[in-house]
Amino acid sequence: MKLGVVFNEHKLSGKLTYWFTGCYAYHTVWFSEEDGVMYDMHLLRRRRSWPAYTEAQILSFDVPQVTKNYLEQRLTFDESEYGVLDYTLFFLRPLYHLFGKSTRNAGGTICSEMINQDMRACGVDTPWELDVEPPSPCDIFRWLSRST
Repeated sequence: MKLGVVFNEHKLSGKLTYWFTGCYAYHTVWFSEEDGVMYDMHLLRRRRSWPAYTEAQILSFDVPQVTKNYLEQRLTFDESEYGVLDYTLFFLRPLYHLFGKSTRNAGGTICSEMINQDMRACGVDTPWELDVEPPSPCDIFRWLSRST
């Protein structure tokens, strides 16, 4: 599978993400060009058709350890959810960091947190521990950019 990091400096979510994290990456997805399928999170895990974004909006990274079979299993059995309170807490991330605290959420997982969970479950050693502080799409992008 490929991991896609989605950017859009013109979209509100891209602008907000830039304000909070310093880059316009606002979403992360798994996708397969060969199969024409994308796996992402929008409140819940979901499967969509690929391509869902223009080439100018997405940077991709190969992550062969994460397979379509694994993602189908996650899609079938995943019980996570993400609500308004989770989004609010994520946007308060800079305030938490100002006081030396880790970002928390209300129990849901953001897209980049799911990506981190998926990579770790498939044997990829990421810098973020599970259930500690969720990485942002920008964190994922910066780490992958340095790693490749």
